[in-house]
Amino acid sequence: MSSLNPSELAKRIGEGLLSFPVTHFTKEFNFDERAYRDHISWLLEYKPAGLFAAGGTGEFFSLTLNEFSCVVRAAVQATAGRVPVLAGCGYGTAMAKEFAKAAEDAGADGILLLPPYLVNSEVV
Repeated sequence: MSSLNPSELAKRIGEGLLSFPVTHFTKEFNFDERAYRDHISWLLEYKPAGLFAAGGTGEFFSLTLNEFSCVVRAAVQATAGRVPVLAGCGYGTAMAKEFAKAAEDAGADGILLLPPYLVNSEVV
C-alpha cells in the first residue's frame, strides 16, 4: 500500500470528485485489462481525487480473488501514483481480510469495505 497515512489519504480523496470505473470484461467474461486501463487513462484526464478499483458498481461481487488482484494491480499501474487507488473489499470477515491483503499486495492505497448485507438475503 501507499505511504499515505489514513489522515493524508482522507484529505486527498476529500479534495475532489471520486471515480468508480466499471470493470471491463470480454465476451467470454474474462477481465479485459486493456479496455480497463484505457478507461482509467481517460478518467485521469478529469483529475479525480481518487479511484475505486473493483468497487461497489457491481463487479466486486463478480470477481474471484485472483481476478480482483489483477483489476487492482492494473488500476495501480495505470494511475502510476497520480491518484490514490482504493479497492473494494467485502463478503464475511474472513474473506474481506483475504481481499484486503490482496489489495495491499497489488499496491492499493486503501480499501472500500462493503457490508455483507449487499449480497445476502434473509428470510424473516
